[in-house]
Amino acid sequence: MSDYLLLKVGIPRQHAEMVETAMLDSGALSCTYQDATDTPIHEPAPGTTPLWPDVIVTGIFAQDTDEDIATHLLKSQLSAFTNAEITAEKLQNADWERAWMDDFKPVQVGEKLWVVPTYCDAPDATAVNIALDPGLAFGSGTHPTTQLCLQWLSRVDLQGKRVVDYGCGSGILAVAAAMMGAEEVYAYDIDAQAFQATVENAARNGVADEVTICHSDEDIPANIDVLVANILLAPLLELQSRFSMLLKEEGKLGVSGVLSEQIETLTSAYATQFRHSETEIREQWALYTAVNQGVLTT
Repeated sequence: MSDYLLLKVGIPRQHAEMVETAMLDSGALSCTYQDATDTPIHEPAPGTTPLWPDVIVTGIFAQDTDEDIATHLLKSQLSAFTNAEITAEKLQNADWERAWMDDFKPVQVGEKLWVVPTYCDAPDATAVNIALDPGLAFGSGTHPTTQLCLQWLSRVDLQGKRVVDYGCGSGILAVAAAMMGAEEVYAYDIDAQAFQATVENAARNGVADEVTICHSDEDIPANIDVLVANILLAPLLELQSRFSMLLKEEGKLGVSGVLSEQIETLTSAYATQFRHSETEIREQWALYTAVNQGVLTT
């Protein structure tokens, strides 16, 4: 069996989509983006697809693709990018559709909580095993902020509770809450892909009836017991009063997506309406947990 052909182009991020289009027009079966310079993304703008300043776009071509012809076609497509260098590699003895699976294994995020890709067996059949594959929406269980939120949810009594996953992404937190006993879970995001991912993941894990998609912030009901939000510092600061309105008095709040050096800013802002419980740090990321007071302090 022949090897699959990989063609790679390093390009500034503003040209990444044009290069991807050129790859697909040249016959690529799929494309992926990678960081070209090991630059971390700390706080992308809400509603945007976060990309690094310099990106490697990789096109995966069928096994019978002629390397010279494919490279020539791609060069023609990229004639406007005079500095674009095309490199070729072979994906040996692998199915291109499954090659990425090697990087995603079951992840334990609590004593009895695992995130398990659908192509893997659950390491602990007695645990809460969330079946979830990486996809277009954020939240596969590998990022420190997701793990912090999952661990916090696993410690909260969710039996019969009403929960909001604000900025649901893949729906991993909403699904986890439902699987750990929440009676009603409301998932909200500003990205349409997040709705699709959350619906699919809820159905895959047997909690479709418990998870309700909210297409607007106004669709989220009040009197919520637990609210979790894994987003960014700027929107978290703007949403403080909204979170307090959604939560019942003494309702529990857990928010992440902020860097450890940003946590003092968040804690100070939230002190007007929330009683701080604790802060947890993992790598350079922080989780802030608190209890809703429901009134502004002066």
